[in-house]
Order: sequence, then C-alpha cells, then structure tokens
Amino acid sequence: MVTMQRRSSCSSSIAPPPSYYPSSDAPAYSLEPSQSEERLELSARRGRTLPTGPLLKRSGRITLLLQNQDEDASIPTYGRAATVSGEVQVKSKQDAKIISVAIKLDCKLSLSVAEGFNTSTSLMSESFTLWENDRIHSRSCPYTFAFDLPMPTEGRMDDMPRPVSLPPSYNVDFAGVPGLYADSAYTITVTVTESKSTGLFKRKKRHSLVTPVNYYPRSRPHRPILPPDLSFHSTLKAAPEEWYQVITKMDSRKNSGIEPLDCHLFIPSVQIYGVCDTIPFYVQLRGPLSTLRAFQHTTPPPPPSSPLDFSSLLPAKYSSMQRPTIRVFLYRQVTVAVRGQKAWRTSVLGEGKLRPVVPYDEGGKEGYSLDWEGEVRCNDDVTVGGFRMGPLVVKDFIVLSLVPPSPQTSPLVEHQHAHPIRLVTDSFMEMMGPVPDGLLD
Repeated sequence: MVTMQRRSSCSSSIAPPPSYYPSSDAPAYSLEPSQSEERLELSARRGRTLPTGPLLKRSGRITLLLQNQDEDASIPTYGRAATVSGEVQVKSKQDAKIISVAIKLDCKLSLSVAEGFNTSTSLMSESFTLWENDRIHSRSCPYTFAFDLPMPTEGRMDDMPRPVSLPPSYNVDFAGVPGLYADSAYTITVTVTESKSTGLFKRKKRHSLVTPVNYYPRSRPHRPILPPDLSFHSTLKAAPEEWYQVITKMDSRKNSGIEPLDCHLFIPSVQIYGVCDTIPFYVQLRGPLSTLRAFQHTTPPPPPSSPLDFSSLLPAKYSSMQRPTIRVFLYRQVTVAVRGQKAWRTSVLGEGKLRPVVPYDEGGKEGYSLDWEGEVRCNDDVTVGGFRMGPLVVKDFIVLSLVPPSPQTSPLVEHQHAHPIRLVTDSFMEMMGPVPDGLLD
C-alpha cells in the first residue's frame, strides 16, 4: 500500500507530455555539410564519372537533345530513378501550325520459345505533354521545349495484381532447338501534332521520333570481397568467415573399386559479385591416393603399396592428352515461359584461370589432395546481372566442372556442379573523407 501511494504521489507531480499533433515538418537536409558542420567520415560507393555530354537524335523536322550522356554514346542510358533531361526542337513550317508536342517513355517485354509461341507485353508507358496550343487563346509556338522527366521504376503485367520492378534492358537470342528469344526494350518517343491547311479544309498530321534507351538499374554487394592477390591459405586462417565452401562429390563407376572424389570449391562468402569484379576461388580435390591417380591417369592406378611421388599428381607433370579437365566458370541460365510452353538455355559468361598449387595439408592416407587457386570474371559484354520478370527468369551460377582423362573408360564419372550466385552492376568499394567531384552515389 505504501508503494502504491508513493507512485500515485509521484505521478500527480509530473507534467503531462506535450502534444505531438499536428507534427511539424522535418528539417531540410542536404548531403553536403553546412558552414557550421564538418564531415568526419564517409562510406560511399565509387561510381562511374557522371556523364555530362549531349546526345542528339534527328528525324525530319524533329531534334531530340538528351543531356548527361557519355560523349561516345549512340544510345542514351539511364539508371534507377534517373531524370531524363533534355529538350525537343521542331523546325517551323509556313503552311503548318503546331498543335501539341508530347514525349513518351515505353518499356516492352517480348518473348518467344520453340516455333510460333511468342508474346509481347507493355510493362510501362508514360506520356507527358510538353506543349499544347490553347484553343481559346491562340499562342505562338516556341519550337524549343525543355523537359525533366522522372524515369519510372515500376510497371505492370496483366497477370500480376501489384506493380513490378522494371527489368533492365536485355536482349538474348538462342538459335537451334529449342529456340528462345527475350527482349526487354525501352524507347523514348517524341510526337508532334500539327494542322495543315489544304484549301478550305484543315487536317491533322503527326510526326514522330523514336529512339531506343538503355535502362540499367544499379545495385552492388552489401560487403566487399577479398583482393584476389591475397593468399587463400593466409586468409582462410585469419578470416575464415570470408570464404564459403561448396562441397560436392565426383562419383565413381559401379564395381570400379575406386572411391568417389570429394570436391571443395571455396568462393567469397558474400556470393554477390559485380559484373566487373575479379572473383578469387580455390579448388581442392580430396580422396585416397588410388582415386587421385584415377583422376590423373588414363591407365589403371597402381596398387596402394606402390611408392608415390606426390608431386606427380600435379597436372603440369602430364602432357595435354593425358591431363584431366578442371574448369571454374560463370554460367547464365535464361528461362522463358509462353502460353504453357517453357524453354531454357544457358551460356558461359566468363572462364576462370586456374593455377596448380602444392597442398599444404598432406597428412594421412585420406588427407591427400590436389589443389588449384584462380580467378574468374565476366566477359566485357556482360552489362546486367540476373533478374526475374514474370515469365522471364535470368539466373547466374559459378560452376565447377571435372572431366577425367578418357572419360568413357575412366573409373570416375564426369562431374559438374552449378552453385547459384548473384551478379550485380557495381562492385563494392569504400571511400573515406570528402566525396570527389563527379562521382555518383
């Protein structure tokens, strides 16, 4: 009872909280420090230099000038939530009067599989009127129309109730069987409507300029990867959390008397890589000596009691005809579904470079191994990562492929394992201190 009375006494002496309704507006915020502030530290993404060049497109009397483009660009390029800035210029004509000038942004997804199964879907279409003549109060046409338009980030598909993120510009065409085609295309269309007098009558006529656009929404990994010049052994001991281990088995044929081969592929643990990243990796094949010899030799392996020079297991000791094939590469799978027909095709995005290394752990009969280190990166023509847009799915993998010598007669079976990864447009990089001029965040 005493405690309750004290609480009641304290609460009666406390003033009620102030009213929070209506709330005041948030203060103005700027990325740059004010005169009384100082930037102590900054972690930001190093982007490409902000382009500032103009890009001209002409069709008849219409000229489209787009700002903030690379000087040598032939197609304008925009990122996520970018602003499409520029101006439209129209040459005057004595016998024609301009009624309106409009600009439109479009995104169309076209898909095709097998023979005759195709579809085309408009994901986004945004129109903006730059100028329109007032029918009541006739105005003179300025013939130059500046604009700053927001690049949409979402679109709609007929079978999806909610808006979807727009896909990047993407085009792939696989010939053969099954055939597969996918095209995610963006365009800017300028339309000029004018009236032209023909005797006692006036008729409307439309002139259009259409130009393709590249849309590359940017993304980056949430953490960095280790530099490829660092030793795998040293980093594995000092920072084991930086590596992810993919474990698979290379099977042996039934009744061959050979045990399977344990395959270990180490990759940076973030498993999200920029298309320009050099990705380090480490391959280790572990097993009994008889299995390792079977992987390296075309002839039957020697009995376990035979003396063994371990260095002879390294690939460099054998001619090209006798060597097994060890590959690590980046691999893309494109899947398309159209009208109940589904097809998928694959392509190699980049081939890894491997170097044999002497294993650091050779203790015990079951502790022998063959080791390689290396790096892999995407080819220069890879500009976008994986994405999903309804019936179009683009997935990326890192693949370990092992083929023994004379695979038809080898006691070991060819082995390939694809581990899913994510490829993104940008690398992860940190900067400390002020932001250099001309860098995008």
